[in-house]
Amino acid sequence: MRPAKTLIAVAIALVALAGTATGVAAATGGPAAAGGAAAAAHHGRPGSLTGYPTHINTINLDGYQIETSYPLGKLDAGSTYLQTYKGNTVTAVAIKGPYVGSPAVTYKYIALPVTHDIFLLVWLEPNFKHNSFVYDLKDHISSVVTWDQAGDPSLGTVRIVKYGRHRIP
Repeated sequence: MRPAKTLIAVAIALVALAGTATGVAAATGGPAAAGGAAAAAHHGRPGSLTGYPTHINTINLDGYQIETSYPLGKLDAGSTYLQTYKGNTVTAVAIKGPYVGSPAVTYKYIALPVTHDIFLLVWLEPNFKHNSFVYDLKDHISSVVTWDQAGDPSLGTVRIVKYGRHRIP
């Protein structure tokens, strides 16, 4: 049950962060105030990256390849992974570190926009398990909380190796 509580806590924190960032941008005349029309047209509702309160926008990562590297963390320390997205699935394989040679894993995923260049990514594993990531593409930071009861976090970098057809907001 702890992973579900962790995911809920992360989601609440991300929603609060998104609200704060939007408020600051609007108050300072930032991108949400100045470029809102173009962004809103792409997402179907004026001023809403997430779709709230009428629907939930998701991010389609089909065709993307993403590399993450984790120097910090208990479980993933020293590991680099290549993720390949096809349809609604992700296949990940270790390309550096202690897990090189382990078989690739494939899971369904869901990606939700939080703010521009930041999104929440959840890998939906069998038996109600999931890994939850926050990717900050502007600052190239990846945070992950693992599915196990310890919920060990890892912190590192993220970069897009290959772009898909759909834009990440």
